[in-house]
Amino acid sequence: MSIRIAALTSREREVLSLLPTGMTNRKLAAELGVAERTIRSHLTRIVRKLDVESRVAAAVLADRYREIVLATGDVPNEATPEEAISRAEANVPESY
Repeated sequence: MSIRIAALTSREREVLSLLPTGMTNRKLAAELGVAERTIRSHLTRIVRKLDVESRVAAAVLADRYREIVLATGDVPNEATPEEAISRAEANVPESY
């Protein structure tokens, strides 16, 4: 499976980064100052772009690859989970 995080817009990344919190669509909308329908639209695009089957699967990926989701720099379009883990581990201090 490929993780296509780079295909997400900055707003979609923002929504994705909040998914692991377990907030409802209504709470996500309030947090981001948008309509609940907008959140549903973002989630539909996120699930499609990440090629996952559900919001829960997207939340798991967001939690696991948090560093990449929040990255503002260049992220490869086709980062495999192994590549993502390697990049994330490279940024973890030795004492962690």
